[in-house]
Amino acid sequence: MNLIKRLTLIAFSLGVVIPALADDACTKVSADGELYQCSMQQKKSAEDELNKQYAAAKKRIAQEYGNEPKLAEDYLHILLDSQRGWLKYRDGQCNLESYLTEAGTSTHETLYSKCISRVDMERVQQLKEIPYE
Repeated sequence: MNLIKRLTLIAFSLGVVIPALADDACTKVSADGELYQCSMQQKKSAEDELNKQYAAAKKRIAQEYGNEPKLAEDYLHILLDSQRGWLKYRDGQCNLESYLTEAGTSTHETLYSKCISRVDMERVQQLKEIPYE
């Protein structure tokens, strides 16, 4: 990795990653391997919660609009399209945030996983509000 990328990575890590980790349980670990494992576990937990809340939102829509099948079907289709677009956004954003690290390294995977966890939990909060009234 060239010097400019390394300096940018250091600045990025200190300026963006550290504050983002301030309220994170993974900040309590000291070894790189532990941080990697912790971030992978948080990513899995966030993805599990995201899937759970997406299914719950679909169920709420079906229940709320059960007397209006066409409206429920359209609402569910819009939710599906929205979720697909959101997943594309999430993956792009997390690729952007971890770009300056070497792909395949534990540093890259840790940054990527931290991003996925954070963005997934933001989406979880949105999904909990569906159906919108």
